[in-house]
Amino acid sequence: MAAKILFVSDDVFFWARVASLAKSLGREAVRVGDEAAMDAAFQAGGVARVIVDLGSRSVDPLAWAARWKGASPAPQLVAFGSHVNESAFAAARDAGFDEVMPNSRFNKTIADWLS
Repeated sequence: MAAKILFVSDDVFFWARVASLAKSLGREAVRVGDEAAMDAAFQAGGVARVIVDLGSRSVDPLAWAARWKGASPAPQLVAFGSHVNESAFAAARDAGFDEVMPNSRFNKTIADWLS
């Protein structure tokens, strides 16, 4: 199976959609909703991409960006969030995220990010 995707989000309803789509694409996607789960999933290895909901409250993904980028090989970091939260977008870019986009764009391109 291809390298896995970590999906960092508190939204379990959105996760159901992501999981179903990832499965249909033959990808392994793992939802992490807290720091311990995120650490365990990342330490297990094989992470090619980390997709982060900037609205997540249980995890501070910006604090983890340097750790993710320091891995070898480093996963691609993708963040999405509310289009009105431009400060979160700027902070994600400053933290080293490769792609930062509003929810609407992520929803339109989600299959691309899961493939």
